[in-house]
Amino acid sequence: MQIITISRGSLSGAKKLSEHLSRELEIPIYKREEVFEEAEKYAISETGFCDISFIDRAPTVMERQYYRRKHYLLSFQVALLDLVVHGSCIYEGHLGQYLLTSIPFILRIRVIQPFEKRVTNWMQKHNINHEQALNYIKLVDERRKHWSEFLYGVDIEDPKYYDLIINLDTMNVNTATTIVKNALEQPEYNSKSETLKMLKNLHLAAKTKLYLYLSPVTRGIEVDVKADERVSGITIEGLSKVMDSDKYESHIRNVLGKYSDYKKIEFSY
Repeated sequence: MQIITISRGSLSGAKKLSEHLSRELEIPIYKREEVFEEAEKYAISETGFCDISFIDRAPTVMERQYYRRKHYLLSFQVALLDLVVHGSCIYEGHLGQYLLTSIPFILRIRVIQPFEKRVTNWMQKHNINHEQALNYIKLVDERRKHWSEFLYGVDIEDPKYYDLIINLDTMNVNTATTIVKNALEQPEYNSKSETLKMLKNLHLAAKTKLYLYLSPVTRGIEVDVKADERVSGITIEGLSKVMDSDKYESHIRNVLGKYSDYKKIEFSY
């Protein structure tokens, strides 16, 4: 199993590379819009963030509510994992790859082009002058940076979040594809049983946190979750051993008991 994430550091280069890789590797591409569609079953639209593009504007102060942000991130993460656990794939997006950073075998790529090249391409594509294109590209970069900090607390331009940074101004798509295919042949980017287990465990843990959030009874309970997908089991960590801990345990068991994902629910203090 091989998973590639491609971050859009240019306006069209990521799309070209992901489509070429998809044909060469015969694997599907999942994009932001498809993840949102999958996340509708988790009521992601209720967060109000789905209709806000980083190109249009940054989130307002009123929108920076802890629980709305948490709902958005959990819903998007679970929906993304719902898709990628089924097999090799490419995720092409702006920020969603940060939800998979704990999985070691994923190949994380950022596609870039020089700033002036992006301006020229935008001028030609939309038949506008240099100043209009320049202002638009600056705005896109500013908003993308703001969203990455707001949602994930990271700098999208920091190279430590990527395994490969590909400049499509100096490298053509065929060459880039060859480099990616060669990287995928290396052992660190081919999932073994242990790393694939990590992906499935992350999926179950994320679902658990989402289920607890979606229930008004457990929404305010902050816990950590360790999951073992092989036995459909989880361990809830972070509850304080206080007078009401039994009540919280009961609430959690009742909420999660409605789902078929669990055969074993344990608590660790």
